[in-house]
This record gives sequence, structure tokens and C-alpha cells, in this order.
Amino acid sequence: MPTAVETTEVERTATRSDAPVFKVSNEIERRTFRRAGIASALAGSSQGMFSLNAYVALVALGGTAAGYEAEISTLIMMLPSVAMLFASIYNSGGRVRRRRKYFLLAAGVGEAPFLLVPLLVLLPFSAAPFVFVGLVTFAAVVGAGVPPALNQLWGSNYVTETRGKRFAWFSAIGMFFVMLSAFAAGEFLDAAPVIDGVKNWQLLYPASALLGAAGMLTYYSIRVRYARAIEEADSGGRNAFKRLQRSYGRVVALLRRDRDFLQYEAGFFLYGIAFMMMLPAVPVLFSKYLRADYSDFSRASVVTVQISLMVMAPLVAWFARGRRVTVVTGVAFLGLIAYPVVLGITAITQEIRLSYLAFALFGIAMSGVHFAWNLGPVAFARGSNPLAYTSTHTSLVGARSLIGFPISYVLMKAFPESLTPIFIGAVAMLLVAVLIIFRLDRRMRRDGLNHTT
Repeated sequence: MPTAVETTEVERTATRSDAPVFKVSNEIERRTFRRAGIASALAGSSQGMFSLNAYVALVALGGTAAGYEAEISTLIMMLPSVAMLFASIYNSGGRVRRRRKYFLLAAGVGEAPFLLVPLLVLLPFSAAPFVFVGLVTFAAVVGAGVPPALNQLWGSNYVTETRGKRFAWFSAIGMFFVMLSAFAAGEFLDAAPVIDGVKNWQLLYPASALLGAAGMLTYYSIRVRYARAIEEADSGGRNAFKRLQRSYGRVVALLRRDRDFLQYEAGFFLYGIAFMMMLPAVPVLFSKYLRADYSDFSRASVVTVQISLMVMAPLVAWFARGRRVTVVTGVAFLGLIAYPVVLGITAITQEIRLSYLAFALFGIAMSGVHFAWNLGPVAFARGSNPLAYTSTHTSLVGARSLIGFPISYVLMKAFPESLTPIFIGAVAMLLVAVLIIFRLDRRMRRDGLNHTT
């Protein structure tokens, strides 16, 4: 995540007499929303197709048949999250508006690996799924700069009063197209080959790459609005290592300085570990225990989730409006506990219909988590430059991925015939996260603080 100039720096420079007062107009918000909506539709369509990556690696590319289901499932879920450790490089240094060019890199270099996926049939059977994981990881390293750029866009082109509503509608557009494309991808992969001698997954990935590139180019067309004072203050060198070092120095400094934000991130850290523990277990559950086809996997784990997210997004925006960010976050974490509970029952009974219930509950809870994840750090910025907070928030995703995924892998190897220990561990982590967030809320109320979304 971009670690821009610290909040205190921005406040000092913004008081200079030659720094103009900057306001976001309604027209800027409307133009941003129109273009971002189109970009979200394109990127969402690509994301929906890529949501089957783990299942393609296990089934189409032979990960399960080769006996590497735990390794492949863990790596393909873990490595893209670890890539978020490098997010701080992308938006530290240089003028803010120049960072918009990152979308060009994401459109070209970030999508290129998926054009190579059809060639994996030329590799030995046991090597193909691991090379596929490598391609996905490379794309994820480049893509790690996209969330910082997007969060920067929401923080700069929307005012606090309308940000939540705009974000809810923008998210709904993306969710709809993720759902639609994931459903279509599942049906397409189960269908007879469209071209003789060519497997359908070999056609799916180039199409996904082209849609993703189109989405990034549309984001690039949106001009980021920022006060000149912030642009001038947030400058840095070109050396990537020094920028990364400086970025994480600011992460540590911010967490030390803002005790409330530190505790908020502690709760999110534990939620993230629980979330990442469950991710590798899901494709293993469907391939090894439920023996589901692509359609069932996409309908349950993607389509059902996206429908729940779409339905709940405006309700969450209504619930969160003017409410403390700690309350919104704590309620979302509490609701998420039902997800590992029902998934655990699904694994024990091997009843695939229960998986649909599990993912419906997951989508309902994640609509609140999604809202808090994107706008929670902005609330702690209290109207000043949000980049330092959003950058810290995103950078910690990579850190917790180094804990959550290995725990999941160790449990899968230690209990090869049961996924129950993973789900029990996730429930325990979520319970602790809920306690941390509500304890923070109680202390902030006592101190007279009211950070709203």
C-alpha cells in the first residue's frame, strides 16, 4: 500500500499561503464514478474468471491427481497475498498524479502472464500446476500496486459525506460482473471443447487477461485530484529498495503514534489470519471431499458470495452511515464466525448443499468486512491525507499471509483426512479479533473519539 507522506507533514505543508484550498466538486465525483463503474465491470469480469485459479490448478492441471493438493492450494492462495508486502513500493515517491501511470503497468505487464497459460500443456504433468502458480504469483506482485492506487482514488476524488454511498454502488457493479463471469467460466470449463484439441481453460485465460487490461486502462483514464501541497510534500527517490525501507519505517512510526489505529490493525490482523487459514482449505474441500465439478465450485464459492455481497452492499452502507468504524468492523467479524462453522459441518457430512449456505453467510458478513477494509483506515485519517493509513493497512496483508497460510498447510499435513482443525482454529482467531475491536470501541468512546465511516 502506498505509504505517502505522514499526516503531520501534510498538515504542515497545507498551511502555506501558496497552497490553494482544494475541494472535490460534484462533477468530479460523477465523472469518477462513471469511468470507475466501467473499469469495475471490466476488471470484475476478469476477476471472476480468475476466481477459479485454484480449482484449475488442482483439477485441470493435475495438482490433486499428483498428490500435491495441499501444496498447490496453499501456494496459489498464499503467494499473491505475500505480494502485498511490496505494495509500499508502488506509491511511495514521486508526485501523486504520476502514480496514475501504474495502471498502465498493471494493464501490460500484470496481465501478460495469463497469455502464457495455454502453453502449460507442453510441460510435464507434475510441473504444470507449479508453473501456473508462478505465473499467478508474478501477476499478483504487479497487481499489488492496484489496491493502493484505487484507495488513493477514493480518498482524493470523493468527499467524506458521499464516499460510502459511492463506494457501495461501485462495489456492487464489480460484484455483479464477478458473479456473472465466474458463473459463465464454470459452465464453460465443464462444457465440451469449443475447439478440437484445445481445452477450454486454454481459451479462458487469454480472454480474462484482455478484460483485465481493458479495466486497468479505464482506471488510468481517471484523473486523480489532489492538493498541490500534498503532491509536493510526498516526494521520494527512485531507488525501490530505499522507498520500501522508508515506507515500512513510516508504517512502524504511524502505528507507534496512533495507538487506536494500532489496535484496529491488530484486530484486522487476526481476522486476516483466520481468513487466510480457510482459503487453501476451500478448493481442497471441493476437489477431495465433495468431488465437485467446476460449475458447483463457481456457483457456491463465487456466485453465491457475490449475490450476497450485492444484496448486502447498500444495506451495509446504510448501516455504516455515521456509525463508528469500530462497530461496523466488530459486527462484520462477529457475523463471519458462522462461515467456518458451516464449512466444518460441510466437510464432515460431505453434503454439497451446505456449502452454498456457508458461502451465503460468508458473503453477508464479508460485505461488512469489505466496507471496513476499504474505508476503515480512511476514517482513522480524520480528514487528512489518508495514504499513510491505507498504505499501512494494505502492507500488513502480506505480513499476515506469512502466518495464516503456513498454519493452514501444517494443519492439512498433520491431519490429512480432516479439515476440521482449520475451521476450529479460524473460529478461535475471529473470536479474539471481535474482542479486540469491541474493546477498542469502548476505549474510544470513553476518550470521546468518534471515527465514522
